[in-house]
Amino acid sequence: MKLLVTGASGEIGPRLLDALAGRGVRALTRREAPPFELPGVSWVRGDVLDPGSLARATEGVDAVLHLAALTHSRDPAAYERVNADGTRNLLQASQAAGVERFVYLSSRALGEAGGGYSASKLHAEEHVRGARLAWVILRPAEVYGSGGRDPILSLAQSLERRPYAAVLGDGSYRLSPVLVDDVIPAIVRALDSDAAPGQTYTLAGPQEFSYLTLLERLEAARGLSRRLRIRVPLVCGKLMIACSSRLGFSGLVPDQIPRLVLAKASDNSAAERDLGYAPRSLEAGLAWLAERQD
Repeated sequence: MKLLVTGASGEIGPRLLDALAGRGVRALTRREAPPFELPGVSWVRGDVLDPGSLARATEGVDAVLHLAALTHSRDPAAYERVNADGTRNLLQASQAAGVERFVYLSSRALGEAGGGYSASKLHAEEHVRGARLAWVILRPAEVYGSGGRDPILSLAQSLERRPYAAVLGDGSYRLSPVLVDDVIPAIVRALDSDAAPGQTYTLAGPQEFSYLTLLERLEAARGLSRRLRIRVPLVCGKLMIACSSRLGFSGLVPDQIPRLVLAKASDNSAAERDLGYAPRSLEAGLAWLAERQD
């Protein structure tokens, strides 16, 4: 099976390429030179906004793993162009090339209420469901352990450095962290499972808890005393991020707050049944990461 992987140089991509070793992988990159070398991986230059490059990239491909996405932007229209229109472009190229299966890595944070990113991922899913090929949609939760923009480990490190923790609003919004190494096997199995085509799977952690509970779990896992909770009203947090983002003082973008507080699905039962999905608890995942670093 010849595979095309988009977003291969992103946060999850490199680990996924390792798991796909020996399966004949072609990876899409916008760079002139390959981002890195990996046995069994050939790089092809292309862009989801360039249909011509996608036609070349999908030629002779049996399955597509579409991970590429814009995740942090101050421009809602940019999310729509890359995440929704780019997915549609790739689907059209895949259909024309006779691709048999299309696996789309979406997000648990879906909906117009979640801001530009969440809306664009919802629209991308609509394009996927309308495609004339065997599609699978995967919705990972808050993935940690992949490096890059890692909100869970960044929060844990912040708790180690500071005697306080900022809490937006009442902290009741729900999260379900999942280790990247538990998500990747499910992505690979989505390529082969006979039950997967036409299905949408949530890939959340085995536990869902409020942000306040997440703070407590991270403090306990790191052996920290309870940090002072500093409450920040949502309206103030939105204003602060909007101003700092516009001035270039922060890596945060305005839609991250609505994305955070958005209600999200957490039922993993379908993925457990069809993809053998078996995520570790937060504590087990953090301990496993710590052992790898030792």
